[in-house]
Parts: sequence; structure tokens; C-alpha cells
Amino acid sequence: MTKLNIRNCARCKKIFVPTSGEKICPECRAADLEMEERVKAYVRDHPGITVNELIEGSGAPPKLVWRMIQQGQFENSGLKNASYPCANCGKLITRDVYCSECLGKLKQNAQKFAKAMDSKRRTAEKKSQTFSDSMYDALDSSRSH
Repeated sequence: MTKLNIRNCARCKKIFVPTSGEKICPECRAADLEMEERVKAYVRDHPGITVNELIEGSGAPPKLVWRMIQQGQFENSGLKNASYPCANCGKLITRDVYCSECLGKLKQNAQKFAKAMDSKRRTAEKKSQTFSDSMYDALDSSRSH
């Protein structure tokens, strides 16, 4: 029996079938894309505007504008004051969620964690193999007597 994966849209609460982990339905996603195009056009038509002017003038939700900024959609567009704090240290950045220093530290910590987990796995495998070997040895010695 096939399990049907359904979810409620995070925005409009309508039930839909996600195709690759989406949190919003196709209709809300289409509305987002349309609003993104309107925001991009507003930036093109008003060079040198600030983020607040963009939000007010375009009518776009602030969350959408900040997401677009984080994704780097306005790089080299002349949008002013498009910086926001790094989610970890608070340093002002203009793209992504973390500054390059914090991102480097996160990657380093992830690599250390992966190595530690790999080491634990190998140790557990060795213990398991040693136990298996000793069981076979015990069986062999009991058969030979």
C-alpha cells in the first residue's frame, strides 16, 4: 500500500501534495514568485532605494524581501541598507544566514563531529568483531573436546 504524502500549506492552510518537501502550496508559491518579480522590477525602476523604501513602495511583505536579500537576489542592484545581522554573531552581512567566519566555524565543527562519529562506529565494529571471534573460538574449543 502506497502512503500518500499530504500536508497543509504553511500560508493558506489548504491541503496539498508536496513534490519535494515544499511547505507552501503551488498557488501560494506562484503568488510568491509573482511578488518577487514585482519587487525586482521595483528595485530596477528605483535605483538606490533603501530596504524600507522597497518594502513600503512595492507592498511586499518584509519577510519576502529579507529572504530575497539573503538569497542574494539584489547583489549589484544598488539597493541600500540591505545588511542584516549574522544569525550567530550579529555581524552585519548582505547574503546568506551566517557570516563567512561563522560559516567556516560551523563547517569545521561539522567535520569534527563527523570524524568523531566515524571513530565511534569503527570502535563499535571492532568490539563486535572481537566478540564474534571469541564466540567462534569458544565454539571451536567446545567441539574439539
